[in-house]
Amino acid sequence: MCDTLYRKTADGYVFGKNSDRSPNEPNLTEIHPAAPAAAKELKVTYLTIPATSRRAVKIVRPAWMWGAEMGTNDAGVTIGNEAVFTHSKGKKVERLTGMDLLRLALERSATARDAADAIAGLLTGYGQGGNCGFDKPFYYDNSFLIAGSDGAFVLETCGSDWALTELGEKGNISNMLAHDGPFVASSRPDLGAFAKRRREPVYTFFAKARKRACQASSHLGKTPFTASDMMEALRTHLPADSGTLYERGSVGSLCMHKSPLGDHTTGSFVHAVRGSFATTWITGCSTPCLSLFKPTYGMNAIPPVFASPEESLGYWLDREYLVRAIYAGRIDVAEYLDELRGIQASFIEGDERLCAKKASAAELRAFQKACSEREAAFVERHREAIETIAENPVGLPPLWVRKTIMLGHNASAPTLRERMQGR
Repeated sequence: MCDTLYRKTADGYVFGKNSDRSPNEPNLTEIHPAAPAAAKELKVTYLTIPATSRRAVKIVRPAWMWGAEMGTNDAGVTIGNEAVFTHSKGKKVERLTGMDLLRLALERSATARDAADAIAGLLTGYGQGGNCGFDKPFYYDNSFLIAGSDGAFVLETCGSDWALTELGEKGNISNMLAHDGPFVASSRPDLGAFAKRRREPVYTFFAKARKRACQASSHLGKTPFTASDMMEALRTHLPADSGTLYERGSVGSLCMHKSPLGDHTTGSFVHAVRGSFATTWITGCSTPCLSLFKPTYGMNAIPPVFASPEESLGYWLDREYLVRAIYAGRIDVAEYLDELRGIQASFIEGDERLCAKKASAAELRAFQKACSEREAAFVERHREAIETIAENPVGLPPLWVRKTIMLGHNASAPTLRERMQGR
């Protein structure tokens, strides 16, 4: 489950996404530099395909997959994807995953429309399919929200069929097909009512996709709209969910907390473009309502962005134990949130100053490093609680005890069988 939001602004756009996956599934934040094709073939999650040269990309990906949930590239193209439930056949056949399609498009595209065309071409050439679940089988098709200097598009798919819609001032996607035309382009001219005819209603209903889509849309009407507004949207809970977030969870809120049947927000991402100035705000960890969005610039390998997947995994796991210490009541949540809000405000104010002065690359790198170090110090102040919950999950709600015992177990193993060994 996921939600992706887009808002055009006077001098650019703001893009945001929550990646909702299994609560024990680390989301790694990585940079991959631009490079020529170093080999003839490229191994993605399940397939091996012809290699091409690639653009530099900054991505957030599930630890066991090649593909990514969200990311941006050195041409300013930004993409997020959603699982959608359709009537298509053959989802269990191992082809390109939606995450593979997203990362390949970022690596190969200079504009948003280029990225949409790249996904459509790959879908036609290779198809989509294969298990996308971390600790249980999970099969689905995908939709994509793609933004760049040339505007924003929603690409919805059902098997090998696809339909492309251009967005205006704002738009969002959740876990449902939603567009019935008119389309900018499509896989064939006789698609008709694309979403209405292809949407699988049962899974879509229980995913509460429509409820979250309405919430997301309600946040996008504010003017002016900033990165801070997008962060607050991604941290949102329905009032009915707020009192039982840790004990019972809900799939109905944008900031999703694990429920008996649902996923959990395991990574969050905001990309804000103001003229030639771009900031990518990344949590690098789960639960945005309890986490800091850190500013990142360009392709700087400074936490929460890493060149090493092992380092990114350690970063995510450390903060996951922190969150679970809060769930277990080992940290005063009111005091914690008060300090977090103050730090977040200072990060935003600093970024605004850098944008206003047209800061140099060196100044941006220094600020990213300073913010990273301040967040690390904030986490370190809770080291005792982190170590205690990692050793013994006493005090956690029943929903979380078994999950915490198994946290970090075979998290990067490429197959479901390997990830489930010893569980």
